[in-house]
Amino acid sequence: MSEVSTLFDEEFLRKLEYLKLVANRMIPGHLRGEHRARKRGTGVEFSDYRPYVSGDDTKDVDWKAYLRLDKLILRIFDEEADLPIYFFVDASKSMAFGDPPKFDYARKVAAALGYIGLLNLDRVSVVGFSNGVSEQIAAKRGRNQIWRIFKFLDRMQMTGETSLERTFKTFFGTKRRRGLVVIASDFMDPDGYEPAFDFLRMFRHDVFNVQILTPEELKPQLPDEAMLIDSENGTSQRLRMSPTLIAAYEAEMEKLKTGIESYCSRYGWGYVQTQTPIPFEDLIIRIFKQDRFIR
Repeated sequence: MSEVSTLFDEEFLRKLEYLKLVANRMIPGHLRGEHRARKRGTGVEFSDYRPYVSGDDTKDVDWKAYLRLDKLILRIFDEEADLPIYFFVDASKSMAFGDPPKFDYARKVAAALGYIGLLNLDRVSVVGFSNGVSEQIAAKRGRNQIWRIFKFLDRMQMTGETSLERTFKTFFGTKRRRGLVVIASDFMDPDGYEPAFDFLRMFRHDVFNVQILTPEELKPQLPDEAMLIDSENGTSQRLRMSPTLIAAYEAEMEKLKTGIESYCSRYGWGYVQTQTPIPFEDLIIRIFKQDRFIR
C-alpha cells in the first residue's frame, strides 16, 4: 500500500471491504460473478432479433429475413460474458474546487465502483478527461487489477476545460464494445451535457451519472462584491452579489440538476447528485440502492 498515495490509505481500504459486504448482502450472488451479459455477435445460444441500427456489425444481419421482410434485422445471442465498465473521471480544472476537492472525491468513487466491478469479473477501464481524453488504462478484469487502478488514479492530473462530447467521440470513435459508462463529474461543460448524452445513447450504452458538487456551488456564500474567476479558462469578472443575481445562479444550478435527472429518467439511466462533505461510501450505497450500477 506504500506505493499508493494517502488518497487510497488503510481507512479507504477498510471502507472498500465494508462496501463489498454491503453489495453482497444487497444483491446475492453478485460478487461471485453470477450474471449474464447480453452481447451482440456470435454466441452460444440464439436469443432474439432487433432492427439493424447504423453502426451495427453487418455480419450479424439475418439476410434471409431481409429477403422476406425487406428490412435489416439483427440476430442477438446470449453468452456468458463480462460486462465492460468504462469509468470517466472529470480531470478538468473546475474539479480542484472544494475541501476535499471534487477531483479527489471523483477518484475515490471510481476506485470504489471499479473494485466492485472487478469482484464481479467485469472488465474495467478508467479514463481521465477534460477537453478530451487525457489519459486512460485499458479494460482488464480480476481483483488484483485494483492496484493498477489505484496507481493510475493517484497519478491522474487536472488540466484544461470540460468537453464531454469530445471525450466520448474520441474514446468511442474506435470500435469498442457496448457497456456501462459511469461518469463522475460536476457536468459544468460550456457546451452542455445533451450532445454527449445523445452520442452515448446512439451507441446504446448504459450510463450512470454521478454529479459531484460542493455546498458552496449550490448555496454560494459571498461578500457583497466579489471577483469571480473561471477556474478552467482563467477569465475573471467583478460582480455585485445581489440577492437577485444569487437567486438566478441557484436557479441555473437547479435547472442543470433537473435537466440531467430528467434525461436519465427518460432513457433508463442512473443519476445521483452528491456533495463533497458526504462520505463517499454513503454515496456508493445510494448507487447500489438504485439497482442500476449492479446488474
